[in-house]
Amino acid sequence: MPRQFGQVKVRVGIAALIVAGGLLVAFAVHGGSGSGHWRAGCGSTPAPAADKHASALAEARKALLSKGNDPRLELEVVDLDTCAVELSWKADRPLPTASVVKLLIALDLIDSSGVPSGSDASAVSDMLSASDDQVASRLWQENGGPSIVERQAGKLGLANTSPPTDTGQWGSARMSPADVLTVYRHITAELPDEERDFLTEAMESAPRNAADGFDQHFGIPRAFEGADWAVKQGWGSSGGRRVLNTTGLVRTESRTFAVSVMTTWSKTVDWTTATTALTTATSALKGSLATSTNGRLR
Repeated sequence: MPRQFGQVKVRVGIAALIVAGGLLVAFAVHGGSGSGHWRAGCGSTPAPAADKHASALAEARKALLSKGNDPRLELEVVDLDTCAVELSWKADRPLPTASVVKLLIALDLIDSSGVPSGSDASAVSDMLSASDDQVASRLWQENGGPSIVERQAGKLGLANTSPPTDTGQWGSARMSPADVLTVYRHITAELPDEERDFLTEAMESAPRNAADGFDQHFGIPRAFEGADWAVKQGWGSSGGRRVLNTTGLVRTESRTFAVSVMTTWSKTVDWTTATTALTTATSALKGSLATSTNGRLR
């Protein structure tokens, strides 16, 4: 059984992705970052979804519902170039963040003291790339715990974000998919190059095995394998339920998307079932994004 957030998570493996729909997709090799690599111009509120991907949403929901264990799915995808919502499902409803809250911890640190250097830079990078819980717990305690979430929610206008009830369990903070994408829009459109590159270079470098041994290449990394991506994943337990989230930036051949797919499950689910289902659901969204970009993703 996994422990609560801020403690050690369980070690698991993840089954391979089955790409939905038989879509032929052209990929480029996942590339390194540089100044401006993830810069985008969607700083304002994106235009509402046009309901043009109903079949993809249905397929994503089916991927989870078919596995039982009382899954709950919420998601949003924003095209950062057109500044429009591509897909949305219950995107304003908050769910536990798990390690996705580490984005707020890192942003709050940068706001207070700038881009870290030396060993501090390595530690924060590890918190984002390898999802190092020890670093997150230390920064959470040093910088005010729940106040971190409150400061960032106020600054960024995160209407459906709140700190954890148990102040020591940072991963039980709650955010909606739309709020998570507001964070990514802030990173890509509003941060100076140095700050944005520091964060996205860490997220581009997310290894398959996280610091606690969890295979974190579920969802976006599997569904968009070979593409340019920068992710912050989340997994664990909160309120007696399993939590599994895949969030991040994805570069297609012609556009950049921000993606947030958030789920919770009954504690009866095993991690392989949940991660495989979430990856299949994310793959269904990938097919719609390919349609939006003339059938080619990289």
